[in-house]
Amino acid sequence: MGLVTSKLGSEMGEPAWEQMPKLVERLGQQARDCRITVVQIKEVCAELGIGDRVDALIAELKGSGVMNPKLGSLAEVHRAGTPIYELNPSLFIEKEDKA
Repeated sequence: MGLVTSKLGSEMGEPAWEQMPKLVERLGQQARDCRITVVQIKEVCAELGIGDRVDALIAELKGSGVMNPKLGSLAEVHRAGTPIYELNPSLFIEKEDKA
């Protein structure tokens, strides 16, 4: 996934394209049931030193299919007090441990 996300970032003209794989990985770690809030996204971006690019990065991640706005439950958004995004679960499939 790392090569794909960095190549995608590069092709989209993202100045921080080298950070894209780490960004997507950290978003996956922070998400709960593939859901992540804007506050969490901002925290991850700040961690990676790209906090000034949050809005552009969200747009790029939406445009590339990495995440989409969560539209199903307005009550959930209201409780969170911030927009919620849903990460593409096919990017975050965990490998089962083999016994």
